[in-house]
Amino acid sequence: MRHLILNKTGQNKVRSQAKELKAGDFESSVKSCHPGEWCLLQVDGKEHVGYINPLVGDQFTCFYLIEHSGNQTDPVLIVKDKLERAYGKRSRLEGYLDGCRLFYGSSDGLPGLIIDTFLDTNIIQINTAGIDKYREEIRSFVSELTKKKSYFLDNVQYRSKEFLPSFEKENIQDLSIIENNLKYKLRSEVLQKVGFYYDHRENRRQLTRIMNSLNFTFNSGIDLFSYIGAWGINALSAGCKEVDFVDQGDFSTEVSWSLQKNSFEGRGHFHRTDVFKFLDEKIKADARYDLILSDPPAFAKSMNQKKQALEGYSKLHRKVFKLASKGSLCAFSSCTHYVTHEEFMKNIQETAFRENKKIQLIYTGIQGWDHPISSLNDRANYIKSYFYFVE
Repeated sequence: MRHLILNKTGQNKVRSQAKELKAGDFESSVKSCHPGEWCLLQVDGKEHVGYINPLVGDQFTCFYLIEHSGNQTDPVLIVKDKLERAYGKRSRLEGYLDGCRLFYGSSDGLPGLIIDTFLDTNIIQINTAGIDKYREEIRSFVSELTKKKSYFLDNVQYRSKEFLPSFEKENIQDLSIIENNLKYKLRSEVLQKVGFYYDHRENRRQLTRIMNSLNFTFNSGIDLFSYIGAWGINALSAGCKEVDFVDQGDFSTEVSWSLQKNSFEGRGHFHRTDVFKFLDEKIKADARYDLILSDPPAFAKSMNQKKQALEGYSKLHRKVFKLASKGSLCAFSSCTHYVTHEEFMKNIQETAFRENKKIQLIYTGIQGWDHPISSLNDRANYIKSYFYFVE
């Protein structure tokens, strides 16, 4: 394995526990390295291992340091150890191995590797060259570990950042999903990203706990940006009498299947339309809801779009408050990485004020335990969920 030499700046970064390095952190050019090559570094007599991709350009991360135990430097054995540790961590959580994020990139020790597991299937996504180099070894070991068949779902946009090759799309079977003891099915042709959004599992669980503890009848609910309906199905399981599911995607089959399999037939209706248009129509009709669940896709893909994202949230939240009945429960969620918890909460508060609504915060939520973070300032932290009573 090749040894690379860091300059003083690079050494100081490693001393401060940085895990990402740029081309300018090395003593000499790294262009002779192969994309995805695993290399060794030495700082203060301690040896470090990681993988490099000199193709990404000088301004981007080109080297990822990997924490490893002992003197192990075999990439395959290091990857195997990381996968075993991640699997062991999820196995401690009741019900998670039936379906969860099995591996979460840097948080589990291998930047660029995302794995979601379902009832009988694993979906693997790889976005860094150092991991892509061992894709078949990873597939084989994950299948052996979980006793499930594994597929790759390559995201061309993410992979292009490291100039990774495109492979023929695999014939992924329909996904059978269980979360919080509720059942879902997802057709392969409407898969988004890696299938199902497990990141709100604990927030959805908390929603049902809160609803079950309230001396209040939820007659009408609405699940905005519903995808396959996980938020709304949880609401129905907690006693909401009827839920409207709204999404511009083709998820009528999925929502209908979940309503039937979870014994909620006749209590839910899927509306394939633009969410903002749907809200405007309901506002015009002077409709009211006892429960409003809002979990839109990310409103910003970069820091440059942050202002636009906050404006989008303001527009959405004002419409939500117009439809909220007195005493209603509103759950606002965000997966926009570039909008902070403080900014998202302030946005909700300001829109409530503009709509002359008094609100009471009753729950604050982050991502599920299978999306590990060390703090709210962790770069891997992106999920925000706030529940309010509307007085």
